[in-house]
Amino acid sequence: MEAVMERQREKPHVSEPRIDARERAMGLAKYTADWQVKDMLYARIFTSTVPHGFVKGIDSSEAAKTPGFVDIVSCLDDSTVWQAGEREHERRVFADHVRFVGDCIGAVTATTRIAARKAASLVGVQYEELPASFTIESTLGNSQLKIWDNGNFLGPLKFEYGDSEEEFSKSQVVLERHYSTSRLHNVPLEPAISIAWWDGDNLTVVAATQSVHGCRNGIAKDLGLEPEKVRVIGYYKGGGFGNKINSMNYDLIAAICSRRTGKPVMVEYSREDEFINVHGRWSTDQDLRMAADRAGKINAVEVKAKCDIGAYTRHIKRGHFIEGPEHYYSTEAWNAEIYGVYTNTPATGHMRAPPGPQSAFSVESMVDELAHELGIDPVDMRLKNFIRNPPSGRFTSNGFEECIIKGAEEFGWKQRWKRPEKQRNKSGIATGVGVAIGSWHSGLGHGEAIVSVDSSGTLEVNTGVVDIGTGAKTTMALIASGEVGIPYADTRVIWGDTETSPYSVGESGSRTTGFTGTAVREASRQLKADLLLIGEKLHGISSSKLEIKEGNLIRSGNGSVLSSVRELMQASGNGRITKSVTTEPTLKEGEERFVFAAHFAEVAVDLETGEVKLTDYLAYHDSGEIVNRLTAESQVQGGIVMGIGMALTEKLLISKTDGSIENPSLLLYRIPNMTQIPKIKVFFTDTVDPYGPKSLGEIPIIPVTAAIGNAIFNATGVRLRNLPFSREELLGELKDRK
Repeated sequence: MEAVMERQREKPHVSEPRIDARERAMGLAKYTADWQVKDMLYARIFTSTVPHGFVKGIDSSEAAKTPGFVDIVSCLDDSTVWQAGEREHERRVFADHVRFVGDCIGAVTATTRIAARKAASLVGVQYEELPASFTIESTLGNSQLKIWDNGNFLGPLKFEYGDSEEEFSKSQVVLERHYSTSRLHNVPLEPAISIAWWDGDNLTVVAATQSVHGCRNGIAKDLGLEPEKVRVIGYYKGGGFGNKINSMNYDLIAAICSRRTGKPVMVEYSREDEFINVHGRWSTDQDLRMAADRAGKINAVEVKAKCDIGAYTRHIKRGHFIEGPEHYYSTEAWNAEIYGVYTNTPATGHMRAPPGPQSAFSVESMVDELAHELGIDPVDMRLKNFIRNPPSGRFTSNGFEECIIKGAEEFGWKQRWKRPEKQRNKSGIATGVGVAIGSWHSGLGHGEAIVSVDSSGTLEVNTGVVDIGTGAKTTMALIASGEVGIPYADTRVIWGDTETSPYSVGESGSRTTGFTGTAVREASRQLKADLLLIGEKLHGISSSKLEIKEGNLIRSGNGSVLSSVRELMQASGNGRITKSVTTEPTLKEGEERFVFAAHFAEVAVDLETGEVKLTDYLAYHDSGEIVNRLTAESQVQGGIVMGIGMALTEKLLISKTDGSIENPSLLLYRIPNMTQIPKIKVFFTDTVDPYGPKSLGEIPIIPVTAAIGNAIFNATGVRLRNLPFSREELLGELKDRK
């Protein structure tokens, strides 16, 4: 193992553009909306106009008069269950029991987009209205309310170790604080879209999905088909950020409408539909207690949280809605108690590191508050307490300390940090710096890959990945290229079609490189071994003394070129050598596998207007071996930009009168623009993990909000505990302190 680690350390840093960069940049990439299928029809959903009630009647008479109208389907004549749409209860594709304004009731199919949209707007719906709740408080305070028959909340969902009460009783310092985070949306650039058609009892779906295999399996399950009867194609995806890993209701609607009409059907969501019907991050209310001694050793943390999960939740069954920091710190005890509370508001679901940023914001803000209370440098506070190993067991690798120390050095923390003072200026700019840390799981699991080389010496990698901006296709190509020894330029990738590509878990949970990449690596090693054996027979030199580099067979030691891979293949008489591999790596008993990060932020705060401008940002990450530094840096920068939005601008506004979203557009929902994003510097440790590259895509968003909030406190002496940070709250606090 030590020899393997040494070889990994010697690998040069690779930084390659995406394998499909040209197609994307020139508009040649074929996204779902670009598909044209003969005789294709268009479907448009119609939705509930009441927050809670039963659908009692559908009047389609006016809709049917629309020129181009073909068909209408609704909850009254289709009861298909969308099993991935709600993890704890049964949710139908078309709801007869509607639970929020915008809940999907049915769909109209027509010959044009315009006709479908007009016909859908003319459908009349009669309801039996029911009492509704739009807040956590009104749900928990109304015993007569029945959003779900078996209860209106999930929980308590608990995570605990140690005796927290004992630790609190004997600790010298105890802090208690309340924090809140807002409802957010994923905002992928490509709105929801799906095309479906039938050939007998075989279904083909072109889906804007994060996982062609996850989508296929979900569709087959929901429609009662064998998976082999469903083909899902997804060559290009315009972002997803976690919530489109399974079958979506619009995939099923396209299939249902196509089966009814006998023709291909495209279902498109408008941007407003996307905001309302594709689920984003839930909001939270968190009460925290933290106990420590005077030297800064954190002894115990207690978290009690209530999360508004909307009318439905797509979060994993019985999954905690607040978690993560229990893997940042070495404490004697941790006690978390979380409730997921249903309300008659739009549904929630996975969004980049689903429960991570909310909990990091509260805990990392509180650690900063504790450091201030004790007069300890916030970086030193984290160095005193960061986790070396989990409470029981060990990490497979841990570069946490390096992230904190080297990150602080690169940022110039010791020179830039100062104790915050109350600002007495009536105007002016105050600057400050903040730090926050984070960790995230890095799992292992099922992977499949087919790797081959043909007589031209071209390396072909066949995987089921869907590249949603992570550079997954490029990563798979680089892994294979590096292992076999054939140049990246001579490598091609086959992807995105369940009929031609082996299984991949999909772009979710930061699992692609660890799951599918492991299979690609193993298949590539086996392929290389076969090529070396051919070289042994051809040149009479033991394969142990041969190597392949830059597409050439060379003698180890002196590096002399014996032949090219193309010549090897032609001499062997094989038109193609193929290796098909399935891998299922597992951790050893007691092992846990995590990635770690330390983030550093500088802000400039206008004390007159309350504007917060992020002026500098640095991230230092341990994600093990970095396959492609260029796309890895982009992933970290992208996650940080999402975190900046969560901290400073983004919030779904929920109506107090009917629970609807009041800002379902990019005009009113404010994602960060270029004026709000500083240069983001990204560094990686050289940590070597025995299982290969660790996860990367989700952890970048986790520490961001706390790092920015801690910097605002350092600049102004004002602690903001509600996201997004409000100018009004900041100015009010500054005014009170004058």
